[in-house]
Amino acid sequence: MNIVIKLILVALASVFPKFKMGYGVFLIILMSFVSLFCFFAAYADYTFGEPAWIVRNEILLGIGASVIGWVLGTALMRQAARHEAMMEANLDEYERKRDTKKH
Repeated sequence: MNIVIKLILVALASVFPKFKMGYGVFLIILMSFVSLFCFFAAYADYTFGEPAWIVRNEILLGIGASVIGWVLGTALMRQAARHEAMMEANLDEYERKRDTKKH
């Protein structure tokens, strides 16, 4: 079932650039929430006296999740913008060819 959901997401992203743009924004927001949860867990563990290595690993995990989310999200949004521009250029070329065939 999980693979079916992934295939549907990939298919939608390959056909609709606006979906890819929205998915990139969603990925940034999701990974920011994961990062926020990791930072909150690090704060709670620090407050309750957990060992320093646990707090350090939670902070590193939070920073890593944030960086991964921003990198992947911006890459998806850039790819969507290029895909949309390419589709628009192809549409203009198609209309130009269609108009020259009529005359």
